[in-house]
Amino acid sequence: MASVVLWFPLSKVIDLAEHAMAASQHSRCPYADPGPAVPSLIWVKDHGIYLMSNGIPHQPGESDSPDYQAHVVYALDHGPGTHWIHGDPLGDDFVEYLDLTEDFDGHTLIELIRAYAAVNGWLSITVSTSSFAMRFSPTASTPTPSAGADQHPPQGVG
Repeated sequence: MASVVLWFPLSKVIDLAEHAMAASQHSRCPYADPGPAVPSLIWVKDHGIYLMSNGIPHQPGESDSPDYQAHVVYALDHGPGTHWIHGDPLGDDFVEYLDLTEDFDGHTLIELIRAYAAVNGWLSITVSTSSFAMRFSPTASTPTPSAGADQHPPQGVG
C-alpha cells in the first residue's frame, strides 16, 4: 500500500484547535528541538487514529468514555477500538504534533481550520511510508489523495 488518506471533520476539530490556541501552557513533542511549546494538534495512532489538543490543562474526555483522559476527534472509520494492522504506511503507533501557527502558503493552520470548519469542511491527511500531507476540502472521501482536494482557503480567509 503506497498511501492512506485519513479524514477528520473540521466541525469537531475546531474545538480542539481553539482549546490549544487559548491555553496558556502546551505540551511539547518529546522528539522536538528544545524551545517553547506552541499551540498544536496532536495526531495519535494507537487504538484508533485521532487528534487532540496540546493545551494544558487537557480538555476532559467524553463522560461516556472513561478510558480517555482527554477530548479527541477520531478519523473517519478509525474510531475507538480500531487498530491499524495492515502494515505500512501506518505500521507502528505514533504521535505527531501539528503546529497551529505554522504557515501554509500565506495562511496558518488555525486560519485554515477556522475557515473550513465554518463551511463544515474536512481535513485530510495523506500518509505514505516516509511523509504526510494535509489538505482541506469542503467534502470528505475523494477517490484519490489529490482529486477534489482544495488546498486554497475558502472566501473570507486571507
